[in-house]
Amino acid sequence: MKYLPILILFLIGIAGCSSKSNSDRKPVTNIQISPSNSIITHGNDFTINISSRVSKPKVKKIDLYINDKLVESSSESSFSVQIQSTNYLPGKHTIKTIAVNEKEQTGTNYVYVNVLSDIKPQQMTYKIIERLPHNTSFYTQGFEFKDEILYEGTGNYGESGIFIYNTDKQTIKKELMLENRYFGEGITILDNKLYQLTYKAQKAFVYNAQTLEKIDEFTYSNKEGWGLTNNGKYLIMSDGSAQLFFINPTNYKVEKTLYVTHPGGLVQNLNELEYVDGIIYANIWTSRTIAKIDATNGKVLAFIDMNGILPLTNNAEVDVFNGIAYHKNENLFYVTGKWWPYMFKVQFEDN
Repeated sequence: MKYLPILILFLIGIAGCSSKSNSDRKPVTNIQISPSNSIITHGNDFTINISSRVSKPKVKKIDLYINDKLVESSSESSFSVQIQSTNYLPGKHTIKTIAVNEKEQTGTNYVYVNVLSDIKPQQMTYKIIERLPHNTSFYTQGFEFKDEILYEGTGNYGESGIFIYNTDKQTIKKELMLENRYFGEGITILDNKLYQLTYKAQKAFVYNAQTLEKIDEFTYSNKEGWGLTNNGKYLIMSDGSAQLFFINPTNYKVEKTLYVTHPGGLVQNLNELEYVDGIIYANIWTSRTIAKIDATNGKVLAFIDMNGILPLTNNAEVDVFNGIAYHKNENLFYVTGKWWPYMFKVQFEDN
């Protein structure tokens, strides 16, 4: 097995006050990663080398954790553990040691390792099939089809709402406006329930998808709510970071998280989402790029360049690209943006 040259990653340890003698200091460990630029390609194994930085009082045990799960416990003052990166999903992982000395004093150290995708993303583009009008007062946050019916969620304080289109996809048959104190964000429909995030209120609303009657609400710990979709089992939420959160729609608990990665790093600013057949399509905020993501591991399979779909304009009333809705029967995507005058029916294709 090949290894890159060993680089040493030192983490500042926990020590006692400088006025105390060595015998009163807490035990501290060095954590060394081989290879150790803190970037690991998924599929490449790596080694964690642990060593004590103090000798008195003697360290009697060192526990090694990855993501708070105990991996190794040793009575030696130094030891090594080989890690298979394929046992972990791509993303940011916490490596922690807890050392205990003969006086039962403890010292804890951390380092972080980013495991990145081993897949080079395809470069894709689009073909416009049809252009349809879009309400320029809609600050688009969520965009989704339920069978033949298009739903749109909008944002901005005092302007946030949910809109159900007629089958012509141009006129509105039903709408619901949020209270002025809420800034609407992503929407999705699961089991005839429509879920809507809010921006900074840390609150989501649940409605009957046909009547828009509110039937429930829940809170989430993310500081912000951005995009929302579902895979038929879980709600899948973005919060502007590189993570996706899979939420149980019964108890609203986060069941798992995914980091979205490509060989160059984490993909930040994940926004409006759409799930189709094991793939998550995600707008990358402030860009006209869609990330095509494997929903099982967060690896980016392709970047879809949407530049040119709406000519750049000096009109301040036209904001960023945002909105992806998949029409199953047509096997096409509808895309739009905040305050855009059009929505576009498109086909994604290789560049």
